Amino acid sequence: MFFVIGVGLPRTGTLSTKAALEILLPGKCMHMFEAIENIDRVLNELLYNDINDENFRKFFEKYNYVAGVDVPFILKYQQAMRVFPDAVVLLTVREPEGWVRSMKNTVCKVHGDTILITNFPYYLFYWIYPSLKRLLHGYLDNNPTFRNAIESVKGNNGVEFYEKYIDDIKTSVPPERLLVFNVKEGWKPLCDALKLPVPTQPFPNVNDSKDFDFYVITKRKVISWGVVVVAVLTPIAAGYGLKIYYDLRFP
Repeated sequence: MFFVIGVGLPRTGTLSTKAALEILLPGKCMHMFEAIENIDRVLNELLYNDINDENFRKFFEKYNYVAGVDVPFILKYQQAMRVFPDAVVLLTVREPEGWVRSMKNTVCKVHGDTILITNFPYYLFYWIYPSLKRLLHGYLDNNPTFRNAIESVKGNNGVEFYEKYIDDIKTSVPPERLLVFNVKEGWKPLCDALKLPVPTQPFPNVNDSKDFDFYVITKRKVISWGVVVVAVLTPIAAGYGLKIYYDLRFP
C-alpha cells in the first residue's frame, strides 16, 4: 500500500519529512538522496521509460516504497495520484523568501552552475559518476518544472514561481486528499492525516543548508581534486618504483 504522495518542492523540509514518514510507515520513502543511492534502477526502471500505470505501481511495490517526496518523485506526482488513489497528497511548504535563499545556497550551486559542471576539475566528478550526471543534469535539468524553478531563483523571480507552484497544486489536487504541511508544525498534522498515533520522539530535523553544502557541494569538489592528485601522482609513483627496481636489479 502506498500512503503519501509528496508534491512539495526541494528545500521545503523534504528530508526531514522523509525521515518522519519512515518512522510512521512500514516501508521506505523515496527522496532525491535515496534515489541517488539507487540511481541505476531509478533511471532505468522509473524515469527514462514511458512507464505505464501498472509498471509504475509494481516499481514502488518491488522496492518497498510506501511514500515519496522531493525530486525526482514529485515530477511524477500526477501519475502517482492516479495509481494510488487512496494516498494522502502532501504539500510541504515554507516561507517563500526562505525557500529562495535556501535554493540559491544549495540546489542552484549544483544544477545549472557552470563551475560545478564544465570547469576543470569539477566535471571529473561526473566522469566518475556518469549515472549521477544523467540524473542531475539530464533528467532533472530537462524537466520543465525543475528547470523553471532553478531559472526563476537565478532570475530573481523565485517568489513568484514558488507561489504559483503552490497555487497550481492546490488547484489540481482535490482538497480532501491534500495536506499542506510545514515541518515546523511537527507530528500532529501528519499523523492526523494518516490516522496514526503521534510518536514520542521529536520530529526529525535534518539537511539544513550547511549540511547540503558540506555533503553535496564539498564532496564534489574534494572528489574532483582527488582525481587530479591521483592522476598526477600515479605516473610519478610508477616512475619512482621503476627506478628503485632497476637500481636494485642492476646495481
